[in-house]
Amino acid sequence: PSPDTLPASGRPAAAQAREAHVSEIVVYVRSQPQLGDQIVALPTLYQLKTWWSSKRIKVVARDDVGSFYRALPWVDEFVRASTFGDYLRSLKKETGVCVSLHHSSERFGLINLLRLPAIRLGFRNARLSDLIWTHCHRKNTAEYIGQANLRLLASYRPFDLERAARECFQALARPHLRTAQRADVVMIPGGGAGAFKRWSLANYVRLADRLKQLLGNGTRFIFVLGRQEATERDALEAMHRPDFAIAYCRPVPELSAIMLRARLVVANDCGPSHIAQGACVPYVGIFNEPNPEWFWQRPRSAAVVPRRPEDGIDTITPDDVLGACRKILEHHAHIAYAG
Repeated sequence: PSPDTLPASGRPAAAQAREAHVSEIVVYVRSQPQLGDQIVALPTLYQLKTWWSSKRIKVVARDDVGSFYRALPWVDEFVRASTFGDYLRSLKKETGVCVSLHHSSERFGLINLLRLPAIRLGFRNARLSDLIWTHCHRKNTAEYIGQANLRLLASYRPFDLERAARECFQALARPHLRTAQRADVVMIPGGGAGAFKRWSLANYVRLADRLKQLLGNGTRFIFVLGRQEATERDALEAMHRPDFAIAYCRPVPELSAIMLRARLVVANDCGPSHIAQGACVPYVGIFNEPNPEWFWQRPRSAAVVPRRPEDGIDTITPDDVLGACRKILEHHAHIAYAG
């Protein structure tokens, strides 16, 4: 590794001098308004604050997502930028570190070129802006986007990516650990992009019945639902099942507490699914087609897709998903026993 990627105790004086002059850290997040795009940035912000706890972190975005970032304990300022001039003004000459989580625009490389902060992190993507970064990570759409964001930081200084991600959501969850609902299995049947991403609620209910045969009759379930799932909420309430609970429109910290205490999370490809993936809990994702950029492949995770994606997500059967759940739970139990 280069000198700047060595642990703090091994970095040369030049690198330590650059860090000593860091006054502000600017992070350009992706220009996407969906919840999932924001959640996958959280561990990156957490790790930056871990490294530079006394420095200001400023998040800059095109979309109206300020309320999300201002609520985070690691963000000191949010700036909404709509023009090149707005972006340029957000990066001051005295800014020490700039992190660009964009990978499809030359704009952010040009901004960094004009301001030249001492530490410039960005994705390498066969563009002219690749030359601007002092530290970079090659963009690959086959890599989970949350993992890619963390690997970009690791190009500056190595750290345990999974540990950082889990600690991020543990920190968010801490105020809610005593009060949040508790269940063995969290189910997330939403999917804001449309019906093509929604494995149906009926399938989730059938899966729940099968999981009770596997985990025991006392197994409890929480269904995480958002505003777009009001119909599913009404249907679940009408069932009057004592083993079903509903977490409707709950904030990310509370959902983090719910998922961290679960034995298993089963989810469609949706925003809240990235809380579970970042928290590194046993996870089964249900996808209409292979989507590695939004699925963190690890030993305690599994993705289920239709045998023929063109036939649609509801050709996936509850038994298909149950098989994936069984493998994940068995692996988790084996690791826990070995530990």
